[in-house]
Amino acid sequence: MRRFRIIIPLLFCLTAVFGQQQKERVIRFHSDIQIDADGRIEVVEHIKLYAAGIDIKRGFARDLPLYRENKKGRRVRMDYKILSVRCNNVDTKYKTENENGNLAVYIGDEDVFLKAGEYDYIIRYQCYGHIGFFDDFDELYWNVTGTDWMFPIEKASAAITLPGNAVAGKTDYYTGRKGATGKNCSVENRGNVQMFTTTQRLAPYEGLSVVVTFPRDIVSRPPPPPKVETFWYNHRNSICGWTGVLICLFYFFNGITKMGKRPVKPIVIPTFKPPRDLSPAAVFYLTKRLYNSKAFTATLVEMAVKGALNIRCEKKNKFSKKKYSLINKSNTERLRPEEKKIHTAIFDQSETVEVSRENNAKFYLVDTECKESIEKQWNIEDFFHENHVRIFLGGILLFTVFGLYLFLTGATDEILYALAVSIPFIGVAFFYFLKRGFEIRPGWKTISVCIFIALIAMMMLTEDNTEVHLPSMAFFTLMPLFYMWYGKRIRMFTPDGAQLDAELKGFKMYMKIAEEHRLNLLTPPERTPELFEKLLPYAIALGVSNDWCKKFNDVLKQFNYHPEWYNDVDDFSSLDFTSTFAALGSSFNSSITISSGSSSSGSSDWSSGSDGGGSSGGGGGGGGGRGW
Repeated sequence: MRRFRIIIPLLFCLTAVFGQQQKERVIRFHSDIQIDADGRIEVVEHIKLYAAGIDIKRGFARDLPLYRENKKGRRVRMDYKILSVRCNNVDTKYKTENENGNLAVYIGDEDVFLKAGEYDYIIRYQCYGHIGFFDDFDELYWNVTGTDWMFPIEKASAAITLPGNAVAGKTDYYTGRKGATGKNCSVENRGNVQMFTTTQRLAPYEGLSVVVTFPRDIVSRPPPPPKVETFWYNHRNSICGWTGVLICLFYFFNGITKMGKRPVKPIVIPTFKPPRDLSPAAVFYLTKRLYNSKAFTATLVEMAVKGALNIRCEKKNKFSKKKYSLINKSNTERLRPEEKKIHTAIFDQSETVEVSRENNAKFYLVDTECKESIEKQWNIEDFFHENHVRIFLGGILLFTVFGLYLFLTGATDEILYALAVSIPFIGVAFFYFLKRGFEIRPGWKTISVCIFIALIAMMMLTEDNTEVHLPSMAFFTLMPLFYMWYGKRIRMFTPDGAQLDAELKGFKMYMKIAEEHRLNLLTPPERTPELFEKLLPYAIALGVSNDWCKKFNDVLKQFNYHPEWYNDVDDFSSLDFTSTFAALGSSFNSSITISSGSSSSGSSDWSSGSDGGGSSGGGGGGGGGRGW
């Protein structure tokens, strides 16, 4: 038993050691960084790792960031020159690719798989532009390992060599994940060499960043940029934003001016019959300025009321959906010319036609014929200027300005966050642009929803301490609103269209008004089942069938009304008509849709990392590593 007490702990220890040995990891990461007097930096990275064939199969990929964000939030392109790559003191194959903003250095042969074991890699490269120039000193703020390593790093170190006999000033260091300010590191001053060494293991996605300051003018400073370039650099957001605003507003107001004044809206007076003897489909078309299956449904109901056909509703059981059929009654004397054509097309082969997918081609052709007939009789441009082309070109201009703004301002994180907050407004404008104002009526409800979503996004970003460029957010938010206002403003009635619109509104007002207010009307017609049937198709076209049926409910009960043109498996109720015609319209729409669907001063570009102002993952260099 005593032996077991000794052997078992030993086995646990051996297992732990063996498991640790087999785990893929970076055993040591050391970086020699040489600063030259011309500002160039030569880096030699010694990376010893253990490969077990899990992630590290052929070798590993070292990712070097191609962009560094300056203190003004602009992403600056950084270039690297790979000088050599060695593995176990032998030159090895490698290739470079630009991936996700990084220069990915793939080390190894894609046709050769590594055996499990330790490997020593040496990567030597040069880069330029990472020195920070300040009023009283110069500085190298360098992310040694990077915070994107998928493996733990058991030990990390860096030796920074200054030019000539330069003496280092302040030094600092940071460890941990990106943005952390850990101090698990030590520094040793060796004259013109500063040696940094971590004091504990770095977990995956933790890194080491170091800072060394030295007297100014040891490294040649770049010449100061021209005043024009400086002015542009400091004010490009405002210049681009206001230029874009002025261009768009000039186009918008110029278009509105060319359209002239809007006609005076006539007074809306309730009327008791369809204006100008319009058909239900024409009423729908001229009211909505579009044609869809609801216009077709209203037309079929009118044909049924006139005795040309019957609408039959049936269902197999109480859980199944209702199915509709059209039955020919051949009484076509009262039909309009276009309605006669529809009647002939529907019943060309059978006296009973089911509204189903099997007959989708038939209903699609009939619906198309009805639409073409209405469009020939009534030209929308005689009543309403849609101005689709102007709305479309205005959208092209708006989104082009947005694209140029992002390109010229460098699309910093703050601007991209502003864009993200403004997405609801841009999305509505984009939908408006795609439809060219057609079928879209963006109002205060839509804008309120957009504001609510934008506020939630703003609060979420604020909780993450994310900075949003407010002028850009105002730009991305207000310009879509101007665009939609412009699109709505240039869509206007002609004088005759304004008169017809008032007449249609008066007719709708009569059909929608509640019975208790009917005495306010001047000599309204008597309510009878005949009047109910006659104007029912128009109520469907105007979207007030529910109000119309409620108005006549007591009258129809009094006359024990059962329409001859409609047969239902359930007991008749005028209040059910609204859902009935909605279901009928949905059936037609399904059929039609299926068929159609086939078809150098003291100012530096970089923020200082000294005096505790930096963090892990800050400065130049960095990146990460992964197996491949």
